[in-house]
Amino acid sequence: MITILLEQVSQDKSSLKNFLEYSLFDRSVKLWLIALIVILAGFLLKGVLGYFLVKIISRIKIDNRALGAEHDKQFKKVLSWILPLLTCKIAITYVLEVGSPIDGVINILLSSLFIILALRIVELICRKLFSFWHEKNPEKLTETVCRFLLQIIRAVLIILGLIMILSLLQINVAGIITGLGIGGLAVSMAAKDYLTDLIAGFSIMSEKIFEINHYIKAPDIEGIVEDIKFRQTQIRTFDQGLMAVPNSKLTRDYVINYSRMGKRRVRFMVNLPTFVTLEQIAGLKKLLQDYLAQNNNVTEDNPLLVTFSINPDKIEFLVQYFITSIVYADFVQEQDQILRLIWDYLSTEKIADPITQVIILDDEIITNEESGETQVSNRIRTNE
Repeated sequence: MITILLEQVSQDKSSLKNFLEYSLFDRSVKLWLIALIVILAGFLLKGVLGYFLVKIISRIKIDNRALGAEHDKQFKKVLSWILPLLTCKIAITYVLEVGSPIDGVINILLSSLFIILALRIVELICRKLFSFWHEKNPEKLTETVCRFLLQIIRAVLIILGLIMILSLLQINVAGIITGLGIGGLAVSMAAKDYLTDLIAGFSIMSEKIFEINHYIKAPDIEGIVEDIKFRQTQIRTFDQGLMAVPNSKLTRDYVINYSRMGKRRVRFMVNLPTFVTLEQIAGLKKLLQDYLAQNNNVTEDNPLLVTFSINPDKIEFLVQYFITSIVYADFVQEQDQILRLIWDYLSTEKIADPITQVIILDDEIITNEESGETQVSNRIRTNE
């Protein structure tokens, strides 16, 4: 019985040995299995290597301050691919010993992936360093500057990566650059608008006209700045639309940066009828003074509550003050409250109908071609 079992084991070993020596694509099954094990080990252990590399990077100190855990997830995701690429290289080149021309193609492919991976790591290192310096000195290196510099670095890395990959493919990069130089005039003419927007983008960044998350207003747009790119600035409007505005337009036209003001103006003109009495005007002024004195949203700036002008058909009463919030919703809410207060007073005094007009005075005056003024009879109008 024992003899039979030993013979069976011997036959199994012989069959396994014959199977491992079986040739598949000019390589033994044994070599294919070893290569597969090496590659699988690389993929199974990729998370472990990425974890340790991220820990090492996060503990690097600059000026006695560790870089911290900022962007660790992105670092781990990218660094984890180092081991699988290395094991693929080892399995194909050293285990299977794949020869030319397949070896050349695989080497070019793996080298290209290594270049992309290395450039991605450089980008993440720059991102981490910028975040570190931003936390250290947020006024000098703002979030807007960080994003803009990262866009420049990303563009440079893409160009560098293309040059390196083309060199691996033995393509004459110098000839391509020379050809671009010959056609540079035509390209520059076609890209004139692009270059104008690019220069305007640098102007916005250098002069710090506005930054990300700032509330700005231009002649044709108003909203919150979400991103500043090479050619355009993305602004989230109050109807939640995302508008891409060319940088050259924002530097050519005026831009009001409410975030830099720290306050916002409420200003409008009340056009009263000529039969209004001085007591009624004084009552309106006293009502507004009491309202502003009790309003915590009003700044300490002295409000303007004055008779602005006396005309044959109307008396203009100017109301102007500032509120602490620059949020558009708060501004509209404040405007609604005071206009309702004024309208109630005018209705009570029986001077609200039919002549009295309330004109919202924005930062720009919109005039009527016929009358030369903006007027809204028996209703409230805002140009916001």
